[in-house]
Amino acid sequence: MKFNKTTLSRCTPYLLMLFFTLIKFNDLFLPYFWDEAWSYLPAIKEMVKKGPSLIPNSISPELYRGHPLLFYFLSSLWIKLCGSNIWISKLFPLLISLFFMHTVFQFTNKFFNYLTAIITLIFLSIQSVFFAQSTFLLPEILLALFTILSLKSHLDKRHVSTILWLTFALYTKESAVVIWAVITFLRAIEVYKTFGLNNFEKLNKILLFLVPLVLVFIFFFLQKLLVGWYFFPEHLSYFNLKEFSGRLNGYSLYLFLYMGRNLLTIFGFIALILLMIKKDSQLKEKQYSLFTISLFVVSYLLFSSLNFYSPRYLISILPFVIMIWVYCLVRVTKFFYKTKAVAILLFLVITANNLYFTVNVKGENDHTLGYRDMIFVQSEIIKFCEKLEINDNTIYTHFLMYNYLTKYELGYLNSSRITFSHIQNKLNKETEFAIISSNELDNNTYGLIKLNGILLKRFEKNGSWSELYKMKYQ
Repeated sequence: MKFNKTTLSRCTPYLLMLFFTLIKFNDLFLPYFWDEAWSYLPAIKEMVKKGPSLIPNSISPELYRGHPLLFYFLSSLWIKLCGSNIWISKLFPLLISLFFMHTVFQFTNKFFNYLTAIITLIFLSIQSVFFAQSTFLLPEILLALFTILSLKSHLDKRHVSTILWLTFALYTKESAVVIWAVITFLRAIEVYKTFGLNNFEKLNKILLFLVPLVLVFIFFFLQKLLVGWYFFPEHLSYFNLKEFSGRLNGYSLYLFLYMGRNLLTIFGFIALILLMIKKDSQLKEKQYSLFTISLFVVSYLLFSSLNFYSPRYLISILPFVIMIWVYCLVRVTKFFYKTKAVAILLFLVITANNLYFTVNVKGENDHTLGYRDMIFVQSEIIKFCEKLEINDNTIYTHFLMYNYLTKYELGYLNSSRITFSHIQNKLNKETEFAIISSNELDNNTYGLIKLNGILLKRFEKNGSWSELYKMKYQ
C-alpha cells in the first residue's frame, strides 16, 4: 500500500491511541486503588462467583450499593472469560477507554472536522482525570462511552440505536438520566414540529423514547421488592440543596479552569465571541449540534452539583467541552491568520499548559497522576510490615489501608496465606502498631500516634507518604 498524506491522516488517531496505551501499560500491573479496591472489585468478584447477572440482589446490595449492574455484569464476564490477574482485569477498562477515545474522534470528525477531532483527541488523552481513570475498574468511562454513542445516534437520527445506547447508559449508572432527558426532550420537540403526522403518530414516536426509562425502572422496582429500597440509602443522603451552589462552583471551576484547562477555556471563549461577531456560516450550520451538546453539558453539570463531589463524574461531559473550544479555535485561526504558524503556536501553548498541570499537579486521589505515588508508598509500607512479621499484631490504620492489609486480591500483599488479622479502626491501649497515610489523614488521630508512638518507617514520594509507628503508651 502506498503511504501518502491520506494514509497518514487515517492512521493518526490510532497512532495516538497506541502511544497512550504504551504510556499506560505499566499501570495495568498496579494494585487496586481507592473505590475500585474497597467497592467495585469486591462486588465484581462476588458476581464472578455467583455468575454474571443484571438482576438486583444477585449479589449483596452492600457491595454494588444499589447501582444498576451493567458495569459489574460486563466486568465479571470479562474476568470469567479472560482470567482474574490484576493486569487482565485492568485491561478491560483500558479497552473501554480506547474505544471511548476512538468514538470521541469519530464524533468530532463527523460533526465538526478532522483537525478539530485530532486536537480534541490529543487534549482528551492528557486530561489527568481521564488518564488516571483509564485503567481503574470503575464505571465512569463506560458511562461516558454510552453517553457519546447515544448523542451521536441522536444527531444521526438513528432512533433505534439511540434507544439502545440510552438503555445501556441507564443500566450503567443513574446519572445517565440526564442524557436520556435531554435527548427525549429534543426528540419531543422535533416530533411536535413534524408535519404530516397525526397526534397519535406523534405520541407513539415520543413514547418510544420512554423504553430505556421503563427498562431501568424495572430494575429499581425489583430492587424495591427484593431489598426494600429503590436507591441505596447512603447515596440519597448525598443529595443536598444547601450545598448545590458550592458544588456547582467547584465542578464549574474544575471543568473549565483547573488542571490546565484555563487557557483552553479563555482562548476558546474569545474565539467563540469572534466567530459570533464575524457571523461565521459554519457556526450557524452546526447550530443544532452545538446547542444539543451545550444543553447536555449544562444539564449534567447542574445534576452533578446535587450529588457527591468527585471530578471523575465529569468525564461524560469533559470531551464535549474540549471539542467545542477546539472547534472555535480552529475556525477562528482560519479567519484571522493567513499563516499556520500563529495557530500552531497557540495550540502548542495550550497543550503545554495543560500537560504541565497534568504532570506536576498531583493529589492523593484517583483523578490525578498522584495515584501512582500513593500506591507506591502504601505498597512499600505494607512490604516493610511483612518483613517485620507483624501480621498477628494489633494494628491501627485507616479505611483504605485496612482493605489493602486484609485482602490479598487487591495486590498489596505477597501471599494469600499471610494477611494481617488484627486490624483496628480506633486507637486504644492494646494497639501495638499504627499505619497512617496522607490520603486519609485524621490530624487528631495523627497527633495521638506521634505523641504515643515511635516512628519506625516513612515512605514518601512527591508529597504522598505513609508511616508505620510502634505504639508505646505512657
